[in-house]
Amino acid sequence: MDTTNTHYAQFTTYLEEYITESKKRRIATILQERTRRVTIILENIYQSHNISAAVRSAECFGVQDVHIIENPAFKNYDAHNGITRGASEWITIYRHEAISDCIAFLKERDYIVVATTPHHELAGEKSFHQLNTLPIDSKIALLFGTEISGISDDAIKQADAFVSIPMYGFTESLNISVSVSICLYDISTRLHAQTENWQLSDSEQLELKYIWYKDIVKGSSELERRFLAAQ
Repeated sequence: MDTTNTHYAQFTTYLEEYITESKKRRIATILQERTRRVTIILENIYQSHNISAAVRSAECFGVQDVHIIENPAFKNYDAHNGITRGASEWITIYRHEAISDCIAFLKERDYIVVATTPHHELAGEKSFHQLNTLPIDSKIALLFGTEISGISDDAIKQADAFVSIPMYGFTESLNISVSVSICLYDISTRLHAQTENWQLSDSEQLELKYIWYKDIVKGSSELERRFLAAQ
């Protein structure tokens, strides 16, 4: 165990005396359900309540990371507003200036970027899947575009594949937060049916436990300073 992980382990053990048994059990259970096999990208979403609802859905389905492409329309998006109902406290939010920066970041981490769209022609020669046939044998970053015009031209060019949610009415698209929920429900259900390779590593779980314990315990920063001084 490296120095950082050793500190995480020792300090979380120290903080346990400040946390109720029920809360510790709850955190241990949720850590076992967390995943980074799937993440979501929110590109140019203009309505902050849609971002918040998508963040809440991600947390509910055990998705640890959310990527937000920032533009002037929501530069000051507050991840801690009431719509998330505390969800943003438990997940990791990444903010990017441009979609190309976000996609490069994710591809360096072996994600396949899958853009969501009802328009088959946008895929060109790239793979186009119905949601329930989208392969989940690789790490997936699901890309969702603006409520007004969908995904950007840059996103279309840089995406690896495309996916649509089957619909049978006259309306061709769903609210963005609803689309996020449906996609994450489908993929998380299929991931949980697998027996391996979707959960966080022991190291990732330990880091999150450290972060969550510090968020829960009042005055944890001062306690950590004293803890380090005593080492």
